[in-house]
Amino acid sequence: MEKQSTGVSVPTKKPVGAYRTATKKLASALRILTIPLVIVFYLAVLYYNLHESDRRSLTLKQDSPPANAVHVSLKIVNLDVARGEITARMRIRLTGKIAKDEFTPAVNLRFLVNAFQGPQRFELERGERVSPLTVVFPLVGEPNLYPFDTHEAILAFAATKPGQEVKPPPSPPAASGKSLSLLERLKKVGEREAGETPPGQVKLVGKTELASRTPVPVSFDLSASIPGFKFDGELIKTGQEQVTGIQLKLRRANNVIVASLGIQLMMVLLALSMLAMVLFGTMKGKGAAIDPLYIAPVLIFGLPALRDTQPGVPPLGAFSDYLSYLWAEAIVAGCTIIAIWTWIARHRSDNEPPAPDQEPVDEKKTPPGS
Repeated sequence: MEKQSTGVSVPTKKPVGAYRTATKKLASALRILTIPLVIVFYLAVLYYNLHESDRRSLTLKQDSPPANAVHVSLKIVNLDVARGEITARMRIRLTGKIAKDEFTPAVNLRFLVNAFQGPQRFELERGERVSPLTVVFPLVGEPNLYPFDTHEAILAFAATKPGQEVKPPPSPPAASGKSLSLLERLKKVGEREAGETPPGQVKLVGKTELASRTPVPVSFDLSASIPGFKFDGELIKTGQEQVTGIQLKLRRANNVIVASLGIQLMMVLLALSMLAMVLFGTMKGKGAAIDPLYIAPVLIFGLPALRDTQPGVPPLGAFSDYLSYLWAEAIVAGCTIIAIWTWIARHRSDNEPPAPDQEPVDEKKTPPGS
């Protein structure tokens, strides 16, 4: 007899082996793609940092220096954020009638700077070669905001020569037909007082010196390039026409900020990993409780060294320490104490002798003397 088909199709199940094979192929493809991606990322980082000094450096130059002037070439060679100092090496060149040659004055010149340490006045004798100068300027900022701290410095220069400058006599005021009222005179006095040097600006030359000496124009060119800092600057008004002022603004370079944030994130992740390991060990047996103790001493003494690897990091107590380092150290120390006492409690409970078994009481047995 022939068997008749029922006409009902039975769905076929996809074999599990084929799914596992596809998963393995996908994982293998991802591993193969990871290698070129890492290489491309590595080369991109190298190319970006190949000209990193150009992005953080500053070159500032006066466009049209005067004909008879003292020209100052400055190069920032060092800065100390903790001490609030910025050191510049200066080379003075002379032009015009005040110079015998480029580095020898024809008259006695007096050069003034707003130095933070060392002399602020330099006498440039006639006929003597001018030597390079090293000057330390004040630096103002808040280093505790590392790595987002900003700092400022004002570099001011002035030069004078003997003799009083001949000024044309002031022209008489035009007759207005009426005298100024008391209110108008008080208003003019207020305008003159408002035009004086505001607080915080640099004033190098006093009225006595200006009365006996003639100011000499000062021009400049400045270059600043120190690893770890990004510079910006501009020419500013110092409150005196005879004084040339430069305002420098600096902050941490981009690579320093990225490196500092990466190290802080690393410390936090290590501490959280230690916490997860201790929590897992306290829920398992005696052996799992003591496993974190192999890593804890390394982290306790390794986190301070890792914190100090941040480029240009200030002493302990900066704002970044309250974001990452102090919390990471506290978590690791607390996890170590918890792991130790968990192991002690479990080891003590395992060493306690078992309680003796009690004899069963026979209810049918009558007590003696009943």
